[in-house]
Amino acid sequence: MAGKQVFTINGSPRKDFNTAALLHAFADGAREVETEVEVVEVNLYDLHFTGCRECYVCKLRNGRSYGHCGFCDDITDYLDRVAHADVVAFGSPIFFSEITAQLRAFLERLWYPFVQFKRGEEQIIAPQPVRTAFLIPMNLTEQAMLRSGYDALLSPVLRWTQYIFGHEPRVQYCFDTLQYRDYDRYWADAWNIAAKQRRHEQHFPTDLVQAHQLGRSMLEASLTE
Repeated sequence: MAGKQVFTINGSPRKDFNTAALLHAFADGAREVETEVEVVEVNLYDLHFTGCRECYVCKLRNGRSYGHCGFCDDITDYLDRVAHADVVAFGSPIFFSEITAQLRAFLERLWYPFVQFKRGEEQIIAPQPVRTAFLIPMNLTEQAMLRSGYDALLSPVLRWTQYIFGHEPRVQYCFDTLQYRDYDRYWADAWNIAAKQRRHEQHFPTDLVQAHQLGRSMLEASLTE
């Protein structure tokens, strides 16, 4: 078990709300398997970075950064460390039917260096398989999510993550979550606020338990490798 490492990547602008709570529960589940596991929590909105710059340094013939992102900013070090982790949990709310721009930008930078175009060689050159999870809270109910096709819109992110890192990502959707702690401060009366608050009180604790169990089961699975 020595050396096991878990990353949680928070793609939400809020460091103490739904997404963060789910990621904390995931991390606690991993720690329950082994207290000595190293858990690295990353809040993307604390960092200054961009998506892929199309500099192609990661594709240069005989380049020092071949297969690695060569653009230097606040996530450069994290990209390599995540690619060598045992378990990585990505968390994001839904913004206009997608994960946040910050998480998408991080994933672009994470994925692209590991796709190579050398004829006759393996296309994917990630250093190792990585077990990944996506924890996705959203304002919609499950029925509304399916009607809106969010699962189809999110599928390319899951497909590319599996293609790059070998394991099928585990996904936990959390439905009809709160947008605000105090709805009275905002124009939001299109919602049935009392019903949303009741649902949060009744269901979000279960979401946290599921995230905890997911973190535990994924680290346990990594022990078999």
